[in-house]
Amino acid sequence: MNRWTSRKLWVAIIGQVVGIVSGIWGAQVANQISVIAGAIILIACTLGYLKVEGDIDRERVKSSERQP
Repeated sequence: MNRWTSRKLWVAIIGQVVGIVSGIWGAQVANQISVIAGAIILIACTLGYLKVEGDIDRERVKSSERQP
């Protein structure tokens, strides 16, 4: 499966962009809450994507081990 057509990848990328924009905008208007929210969005999107892809890879390995 091509990762570039994965919806999970594009949702993670959009989340990263939103987090970056939120952080930059918050820094420009001196809004500390927006900067923190942007950082949280970045971290959550990254960890969420890694968790989901890890789960998928783990299941793929389990299913390949079951086949003779």
